[in-house]
Amino acid sequence: MIFWFLDSMKPLQILNDHSDRIWSLAWNPKGTLLASCSTDKTIRIWSSSGSDDQQFKCGSILQDAHSRTIRSVSFSHCGRYLVSASFDSTIVVWELKDGDFEILSTLEGHENEVKSAVFSPSGRYLASCSRDKSVWVWE
Repeated sequence: MIFWFLDSMKPLQILNDHSDRIWSLAWNPKGTLLASCSTDKTIRIWSSSGSDDQQFKCGSILQDAHSRTIRSVSFSHCGRYLVSASFDSTIVVWELKDGDFEILSTLEGHENEVKSAVFSPSGRYLASCSRDKSVWVWE
C-alpha cells in the first residue's frame, strides 16, 4: 500500500503489512482512520501520527471473522461502524467501542462470494452485492 503526496506525486510511505493482495481501502468520515482488507483474511486499521510528515501505522488487525478473502470494506457515515464483505459469502458489521472494533453482527444469505457492502447515507440500511447476481438491502 502506498500513500502519495498529490502535489508532487511522490510516495510518502509504503506499507507492506498485509501478507497477500490488498483488495479495498476505505477512509472513515473524519479522515483519521483508513481500513484495508486483503486475501490474507484480515482488515487493518491505519492511523496517522498527526505530524506534518503524516506517517501511518497499523493500530488494529481485525481477523478471524471471515474464512476467505475479504473483498471490500466501508465505513458508515457516522464512522462508528465498518462493514466487510467476503468471498466466504458473509458480511460482517463491526462497531467501534472504546477505540477497538468488535463484531456487531454477521450477515448470511448470499449464495456466493460477496463483492461489496455499503451503508446508506442515513445508516439505516446496508446494501450488498454478490457473485450470485443479487443485491440485498439489509435493515
